[in-house]
Amino acid sequence: MSPSMNLFDRILSFAARNERKLGAVLFAFGFVTDFLTFGLLPLSIVVLVFAGYLTLAVVSVLGAHATASCHDSEIRWKKALSVLFPLAVQYAFGGLFSGFTVFYATHSVILVSWPFLIILGLIYAGNEYFRMYKHFLIFQTTLLFFALYAYAVFAFPFYTGFIGPWSFLGSTGIAVGVFALFLWVLSVFNPARFRGEVRSVMITTAAVLLVVNVSYFAGLIPPIPLALKDAGIYHSLVREGNGYRVTDEAPEPWWVFEETIETTPGETLYAYSAVAAPGNLRGGAIVHRWEYYNPTSRRWITESNVSFPMTGGREGGYRGYSWKSNLVTGKWRVSVETPGGQTIGRIGFTVMQVNTPPPLETKVL
Repeated sequence: MSPSMNLFDRILSFAARNERKLGAVLFAFGFVTDFLTFGLLPLSIVVLVFAGYLTLAVVSVLGAHATASCHDSEIRWKKALSVLFPLAVQYAFGGLFSGFTVFYATHSVILVSWPFLIILGLIYAGNEYFRMYKHFLIFQTTLLFFALYAYAVFAFPFYTGFIGPWSFLGSTGIAVGVFALFLWVLSVFNPARFRGEVRSVMITTAAVLLVVNVSYFAGLIPPIPLALKDAGIYHSLVREGNGYRVTDEAPEPWWVFEETIETTPGETLYAYSAVAAPGNLRGGAIVHRWEYYNPTSRRWITESNVSFPMTGGREGGYRGYSWKSNLVTGKWRVSVETPGGQTIGRIGFTVMQVNTPPPLETKVL
C-alpha cells in the first residue's frame, strides 16, 4: 500500500474515532462563519445561502442514513462516506441554525425572540446527547424539518411578496410536502432502518409543527424577512423633500439603553420607524402600538394603535410615523408590528414632565 494510501487510512481512522468531537467542532464552525457574514449580506444572497445549507443537510442526512452500517466495510470509499456524511450534517446544521439566530437577533427584540434562542440551545445540547444513541436519525430528521420549516417561512414571502397568516400557511404546506418527499427517499435508501424509526420521526415532526404554529399565531415568531432599520422618538417631525426633519434631545450616553424624554404639558411626541422589506412586497402594513406601563397592575396597557400602508424595496427601509399627545410620566414603548401582531421592533423610553422645554437638536432622516 502506498504512503499516500496509508496517510488516507490514518486520517479516516482518526476521523472515525473522533467523529463526535469533530462533529461538535464543525457545528460550532458553522455558527461562527455565519455570525461573521450573515449580517453583511443582502436578503437575496441570504436566501440562496440558506438554500445551499439545506441542500447540503438533505444530501448528508440521506448519505448518513444509507451508509449507517458501512463502518466495518472493507470498501474504502464506503467507509470514508460513512464518516464524512455525519460530519457534513453537523456543519450544515451549524450553518443553518447560526443563520436563523442572526436573523432572529437582528429582525426582532430579545424579549420577543427568546423562545427561539432557548430552542437553539436545546438543539446544540441534543446534538451532543443523541449522537451517542441509535435514535440519532430521529433527531437529525427532526432538526431537518425544523430548518426546512424555518426556511419556508422566511423564503415564501420573500419570493411571493405576501406576508401574513395565509403566507405562513402556504409556507407550512410547502415544508410538509418537501419533508414528505424526503422521508420517501429516506425509506428507499435504507428501508429496514427507516421502518424501525418512522413512527418516532412522525411524532417529533408533528410536535415541531404544533410548536411553530402556536408560536406564530401567539406572535412569538418575528415576521422575517421584515427588519427594523431605524427608529426613534422625537419632539417634532416634518416631511421635507425625500426625508423627515426632526427635533431631538441630546443623545444619551452609550451605556444608557432606554432614553428619557422631557415633555411639557400638552406636548406631542412622534414615533418614527424605517422597516426594510422585500422589493416585491405588496399589500403590507405597519402598526405602531403605543403602550404605557402601569406600575400598579405591572402590565403594559395599549393606549393607541396607528396603522399605515407599507411597500418594500427602499434600501433604508420603508418609513412611516405616528404621534401621541399628553403622555403621562412613566415608562412607555412603541411596538412596531404587523397587522397580525408580530413584533418587528420596539422603541422604549421614559417620559418626564417638565415646565421648561429641553434643548433640542435638528436633524434630517
